[in-house]
Amino acid sequence: MKIAMLGSLGNINRIVVPKLVQAGHDVTVISTSPKRQASIEAIGAHAAIGTMTDVDFLSTTFTDKDVVYLMLSGGIGDDPFEGAVAQAKIWKQAIENAGVTNVVNLSSIGADADEVAGSLHAYNLIEHELRQLDGVNLAFVRPTGFYANLFGNLATIKAEHKIYSSTPAASAQKYVAPEDIASVVYPLIDHTPAGITVKYAFSDTFTGDQFVADLRDALNMPDLQWVQISDEQYQANLTNHGVPVKIAASLVQTSRYQREPEGLYADLNASDTSAGQVKLADFVRTFVVAYNSEGGYQSHTIAD
Repeated sequence: MKIAMLGSLGNINRIVVPKLVQAGHDVTVISTSPKRQASIEAIGAHAAIGTMTDVDFLSTTFTDKDVVYLMLSGGIGDDPFEGAVAQAKIWKQAIENAGVTNVVNLSSIGADADEVAGSLHAYNLIEHELRQLDGVNLAFVRPTGFYANLFGNLATIKAEHKIYSSTPAASAQKYVAPEDIASVVYPLIDHTPAGITVKYAFSDTFTGDQFVADLRDALNMPDLQWVQISDEQYQANLTNHGVPVKIAASLVQTSRYQREPEGLYADLNASDTSAGQVKLADFVRTFVVAYNSEGGYQSHTIAD
């Protein structure tokens, strides 16, 4: 098959693309950076250099492709919801222009919810736009939060032996590794089911207390603490670090929504999704490596 994939060689594509190439598929990887071209071609794929906001570029790249893989990467403006709708409309137009009939979209947990989900509502808006496509098989992959988001705590652990979060330490959250997202994405690209399909991806479920307990042992840091902060403190921290006000407010609302796992994970739990292979203990080992390294580990969105 001929496949076009957004996402360059990010955390998921660097796993999925080589497998597709090895399976005999003709894969075109879209990247904004000409510096990525050599790496893309080195694994046997074609490189298409351009942006996901250029409808003409995408239309040309999508033409004659059997499957297109979409994922949101980079910023979408100061208003996350307006940006999400605008991006989805561009994708939709390019898909229609190219006559694509199979689409796999990397979405997110919370995409089934309205504004109560905060920033995650952007994925609801994207899915809504794509669902307007006529005669196209759509598969949505909804991962939970990335393990790598926890790397955002490295600085305060080193400086203060503390993890600051607006989520209670006793709240159970689901996390996912790129490998376990890739294991859901790959078969959907290889054979996109007819109609509309929703698949979830998560690796493990644990509380902040469990994460801290494991890190205390792994880092030999018995005084490590999980410190819950208020929504106001969280928002102030975001804006003080340059996050636009609207985006900061939506992230705070997402945090509130995450404190209600019976809502956040309701559709996932109803889907009987099995946990992936990368467990908390595996991630803690990686976290220790990150803690002892000189850099290179950072938090990021699911669409990295």
